Amino acid sequence: MIFIAHESDLLLNDKKAALYFYASWMPFHKKMMIMISKVEEKYKDIVFYAIDVDFFKSLCSRYKIEEIPTVVIINNKEIKRLVGLPLTSAFKSAFSDI
Repeated sequence: MIFIAHESDLLLNDKKAALYFYASWMPFHKKMMIMISKVEEKYKDIVFYAIDVDFFKSLCSRYKIEEIPTVVIINNKEIKRLVGLPLTSAFKSAFSDI
């Protein structure tokens, strides 16, 4: 997982990517991190980015983030969006379809 410190850290050049929009004060942030780390281990061809909504408002606008957590899965364009705290099985299956 790459935690974005600057917008320029987000490198999406023809890569499969998962953008995890979160806030550190979110009560279920740790649960999401556990789910993401398990999926990240399995899908090595996907780059996972964590984007704190409190610091990157322009990225939130660009990706039309209205709720947190939101995971946007990209492969040259948005192919899937997961909003809210998903069930672990639904989260895993979202990546198996890619």
